[in-house]
Amino acid sequence: MTSSDLPPSGSDGDINNTNEENVMEDGHTPGQGSVIVAKPDIESTPSENKKAKLYHVEVPAPAGAGDGAEVDGDEQMDEDQQDLVSSSMLYEGAPSSSIVDNTRDTASASSDETEEPEEEDASDNNTVQAVPLVEELEKIEEWWELKMTWSGKVFDLRVGGNDMVYDFRHLISTLTGVPPDGQKLINLLPGSKGKLSVEHDAKRFGTLGVKKGQKFVMVGTREEDRFKDKLGVGVQSTDDFDVTYSHQVKGIAPADDPRNKRMIQNIVDKVPITVMNEPREGKKLLVLDLDYTIVDTKPLISGALPSSECARPGLHEFLELVYPHYDIVIWSQTHWRWLESKLVELDMIGGERGYKIAFVSDRTTMFPVFTQRNGKPFEHEVKPLAYFWAHFPHWSAKNTIHIDDLSRNFALNPGEGLKIRAFNKAGQPEGMVDKELTKLGNYLVKIATTSEDFTTLDHSKWKKKPPRT
Repeated sequence: MTSSDLPPSGSDGDINNTNEENVMEDGHTPGQGSVIVAKPDIESTPSENKKAKLYHVEVPAPAGAGDGAEVDGDEQMDEDQQDLVSSSMLYEGAPSSSIVDNTRDTASASSDETEEPEEEDASDNNTVQAVPLVEELEKIEEWWELKMTWSGKVFDLRVGGNDMVYDFRHLISTLTGVPPDGQKLINLLPGSKGKLSVEHDAKRFGTLGVKKGQKFVMVGTREEDRFKDKLGVGVQSTDDFDVTYSHQVKGIAPADDPRNKRMIQNIVDKVPITVMNEPREGKKLLVLDLDYTIVDTKPLISGALPSSECARPGLHEFLELVYPHYDIVIWSQTHWRWLESKLVELDMIGGERGYKIAFVSDRTTMFPVFTQRNGKPFEHEVKPLAYFWAHFPHWSAKNTIHIDDLSRNFALNPGEGLKIRAFNKAGQPEGMVDKELTKLGNYLVKIATTSEDFTTLDHSKWKKKPPRT
């Protein structure tokens, strides 16, 4: 991904020229998605002393990226993500071919089915139904042309009325390198004391009362120039609070939100897919989350357990079982460098297994959406399947299934999501007898061989089976 997106040294900060002549550097026309066939470029030696190939591609920096200080890509994982969510870098609409309508008639499994006795999933205690934000979308969206001055330079910003304040703050961060929490905005909002904080993130920009053509000043220090307490670097908190979405919602569904459509189209245009193994004709699409779905991540990263013991029991058998019916894609919030390293350690790529991974996708193809938690806006990231469908039109909601331990990742495609119990007990007696993948494999083979249209299925009932006679 890009190592830095800082403004040019001159005064031209117009970010509306990020897609100059609407042609990417590889000759690809935006809006269609681009696919790159991977070539092995790094050899890694796993613990089994077998050499495996790593595959990757660096996405070129968008035109107009500035001449700022170079920052190591690994340390800029979060900034890489933000490069893709700048509101004025987004297209004003997404083609209908890349955004799939989530409205459908959901048919459940047979009414005679009984649920198999199953150990209660503790994560369900932290899962609530998504509550839409109280807001109004602009049916005919308006756009704001603004001028921002920072550090003696002038930047032209274009912001949509349906964009979130979150998008606006991160747009400024992308242009200047000043993190959102360090931005003080003068003369943007009367009486706002100069700051748009996290509390404003879930508001639509069009509701703020900003005048069109407004000129304002931003005061703030770049991330790399700030004093940091090195003892605090790298400390991250985890939140297992989960949200479940339904495709039958009151009001506008997340997939139909104009802002989310632009986010998806921006990712389609900016982030090519690096193909490791070509998708096969007639195969359905299986999208698998990595962390805590097929591997216990904590001991894998810390080295507390051998890689083979961190994998969920039956992982390779599961993948070999479903491979004749599905092309397999791994989608993780991990940065691609760590993601591919994990897959090598798990012997999922570069080995001689009876399955192949088509390609992987990392956190740069995700973006945040907002719902409510305890009456307050709650932000979480999502995985839009339309990103894959835009690149490979033979896949759609009819032949795609997404497996994850967090149902909030299904926000844009709730009908295609199947939540699996989190695997976080590797090396413990409970983890060693985990049978989740065995059951899941049988279900996936069954629906692949009996259903022509997955939109008629209710995946929430995947563990149910016919009663014994």
